[in-house]
Amino acid sequence: MMTFKKVTRLAFAFVLFLMGTTAFAQQTNSSNPRATLTAEQRAQAQVQRYQKQLDLTPEQTVKITAIVTASVQEMDKLRTPGTRPDRQAMQAQAQKRALEINAILTPAQQEKFAAMLAKQMEQGQGRGGRQPIKGTTKTKGDI
Repeated sequence: MMTFKKVTRLAFAFVLFLMGTTAFAQQTNSSNPRATLTAEQRAQAQVQRYQKQLDLTPEQTVKITAIVTASVQEMDKLRTPGTRPDRQAMQAQAQKRALEINAILTPAQQEKFAAMLAKQMEQGQGRGGRQPIKGTTKTKGDI
């Protein structure tokens, strides 16, 4: 038979367990950097990545900033809270953005951009499996 002391200890341990898991769950949700950034901040971060990896000229940077900012804002509209995002519309928006950016780049930059997108595709396979963006990477049919 359990004594009152044992029951109290068990209840206390259970409460501590619940508090710990709740604190951990809140911590992981608040640590998502995308959740705290505005659309403009996310767009600027993406443009900075492009500047660094593609060696953009100032003129290219201005044009790509406009494309990325408009695209991020459009994606945010597609992610209405409480509803499931339209995956096809989001893929179409991503494809449009990639094609517009690709048109601004030099041939050498286009190769780097295609490699960036391919790398993103590989990394995204475990997170819902992104589809290749048409017109930016070569497939067996393009060879």
